[in-house]
Amino acid sequence: AVAPMGVVIVDLDLQFGDVASGLLLEPEHSITEAVHGPAAQDSMVLKAFLTVHPAGIYALCAPRKPSESDYITAEHVTRLINQLATEFKYVVVDTAPGLGEHCLATLELATDGVWVCGMDVPSIRGLRKSFSVLKELQLLPQGRHTVLNFADRKSGLSVQDVEATIGVPIDTVIPRSRNLPFSTNRGVPVLQGTTKDSAFKGLKKLVERFDPRLATAPQNKLHRRVVVS
Repeated sequence: AVAPMGVVIVDLDLQFGDVASGLLLEPEHSITEAVHGPAAQDSMVLKAFLTVHPAGIYALCAPRKPSESDYITAEHVTRLINQLATEFKYVVVDTAPGLGEHCLATLELATDGVWVCGMDVPSIRGLRKSFSVLKELQLLPQGRHTVLNFADRKSGLSVQDVEATIGVPIDTVIPRSRNLPFSTNRGVPVLQGTTKDSAFKGLKKLVERFDPRLATAPQNKLHRRVVVS
C-alpha cells in the first residue's frame, strides 16, 4: 500500500452515495454529523465519526437519508476537506455526477482529479463538456488522471477515438472484468484481492500515479498508446 491507514474516502454523493455499500460498511455516523457540532471544530473529534474498513481505509459515508443533503453546504465541504487534509496523507473524494456546488467546492481544493469515462458516446461527450466547463472556470486540478472504464474492443470505439473526442490522453484503461462486481459484492477493494487480471493491473497503474516515489516521473512518459484487447 502507498499509505497504510493514511487514506480517507469521503462520499460526497450526498443523496445516493454507495461507498458504504461498496465496502460493506455499516457506519454509525455519516457526513451530516461530521459537518455539524463539535466535529466541525476539532479534527481529532472528526476522526471519531469515520468508519474503518478492514483494509486500513477510513471512510466518511453519505447521509442515511437523501433529504439530509439539504443541510450540507459548499462551505461545509470546504472546511471538512481542509480538516481531513491535516490528519490524512490522502483525502479521496467521491463526488456525485455533474458539477454541483459540492463538486466545485472540492475542485477548488483538489491537487488531483480522476476523471472516469465509459466506452460509450454519451459518457465520452459528457466528459468533454465537463473538461470544457472546468477549464473555463479555471477549476481543473494541476494533476489530471483520465480513466477509461469497462473498456471493451467490442464497443466499436478505440482508445484513440476516445482521446480524439475528449482532447486529452487516456492515462489508465480498466478493461471489463468479472472480478470487479465480484469484489464490490464482497466489500473487498480489488487491489486487496487475489485475482490479478487486466482490470487489477489497470487499477494498480492508476494508484501508482499517486505514489510519491514515482512523482518525479514525467506524466507524458507514463502515457503510451493503448489497445484494448
